[in-house]
Amino acid sequence: MSDQPQAEHSRHPTFKQYALVAIILFAITIVEFLIIWPENHIEAFSTPILIVLSIVKFAIVISFYMHLKFDNKLLTWIFLGGLALGTAVTFSLLFLFSAVSGATTQPRDHAVANAVHYDEEEARGHKPSSETPPDTGPDTPDQPDTGPISGDGGAGDTDLLALGEEIFSGIGGCGACHTINGITVGVVGPDLTIIGTDASGRQSGVSAEDYLTESIRDPEAFVAEGVDRAIPGVMTKAITANLTDQQVEALVQFLSAQR
Repeated sequence: MSDQPQAEHSRHPTFKQYALVAIILFAITIVEFLIIWPENHIEAFSTPILIVLSIVKFAIVISFYMHLKFDNKLLTWIFLGGLALGTAVTFSLLFLFSAVSGATTQPRDHAVANAVHYDEEEARGHKPSSETPPDTGPDTPDQPDTGPISGDGGAGDTDLLALGEEIFSGIGGCGACHTINGITVGVVGPDLTIIGTDASGRQSGVSAEDYLTESIRDPEAFVAEGVDRAIPGVMTKAITANLTDQQVEALVQFLSAQR
């Protein structure tokens, strides 16, 4: 009986073997770090390589540090089943989001049709200091200041609508919570597909644009009753605090056009 524990112990790795395994794991980790280094220029192959290296590390750890190599084979198959399932789910998600397939997400037709180029500094309300007004010639009279955009369908409106859609579905993060048919699908906040029509009747004595502006700047100031998923406290000032006045105006114009 006394020989069985000793024989069982002899099957486990020695300190030298453990040290060698640790060095191998360290080397693999260094390789993984070099792969994810921003300037390695192997982006197209990095994901499959990282997955293979992760599987190798998983096998080494469970084989030696968890002693699976010396235990019942049934336990090995249980771990391999979990590894296969995790790998399948990972690859499924990667293909779903086009990380492995190499496909690129194409912008919607509406966004392409209304897209305009704008400078990031201009979007924040700051024009570059080097920008100079165009030379209109000595005989061209100064154009009068027409004031803010009035929504008459001019080129300025088109620019604001395009910028507003980009803010809503991109940098503003609105589309993560709110739904607008054909643009975004959110599951947290109210559906805004026809908010341009609904906004005028949400708050007594408040115009649609004023209501939308307040809803963006101070979402907690007024929460409409009877609106699905309009829950007090879910949306706070912090979410929209970084938006400039121009971005808010563009977002209001975009939402007002949803009818």
